[in-house]
Amino acid sequence: MKNVFWFGLIDESEIDYLSRFSIGVIGSRMILELLWRIGIGCIRYIGDFITPNDVRMDVSLKPLEANDYDVVHPVAETNVISYLYPNDHREMRKQLRGVDLVIAHKYLEESAKIAEELGVPFIPNFITTFLPDGVSFFEVERPKIEFDPISYALTCSIQACEVLRLLTGYEMPIIAPKAMIVDLKSKNYLREVELKVMND
Repeated sequence: MKNVFWFGLIDESEIDYLSRFSIGVIGSRMILELLWRIGIGCIRYIGDFITPNDVRMDVSLKPLEANDYDVVHPVAETNVISYLYPNDHREMRKQLRGVDLVIAHKYLEESAKIAEELGVPFIPNFITTFLPDGVSFFEVERPKIEFDPISYALTCSIQACEVLRLLTGYEMPIIAPKAMIVDLKSKNYLREVELKVMND
């Protein structure tokens, strides 16, 4: 099932090119699954304690995994390195050292700070990318987001496409302060927003 999503969008050499990248994922098993399936070479996954709400939102989790720790046990051919959230900035930075991109659905502030320190792009739990030399995650007012299983799945899927755009140059990804929010009441289920940059 790996790599089948992108045939027709990018050529095979670009699909192979994705295997050169390493991505840090914090708190979203669905993003981990999608990035593995598009052929990302190494995924450093930082999990956490799984709540019943996490199981309700993320279909890649099984109901019996609720109230347990989120550690991924990869099969032999995968390049997934799994850690538990360390609750220590220096340790988490060590876990993410060498990644080309950080995506976080939990611990947004800490993840964004580490991405800035490492000088890599950061994708939060909505659809946009904060570039190292662009608008900072800490300079904008974040939109209020209420997830349900469908909006969460759509957000993760679109973020995986944004990763593809960012890494292959297939098209320009959405760059902060522009952003998209999945809104099931909007036409086409997406609402474009301009993140308000806060004054110093």
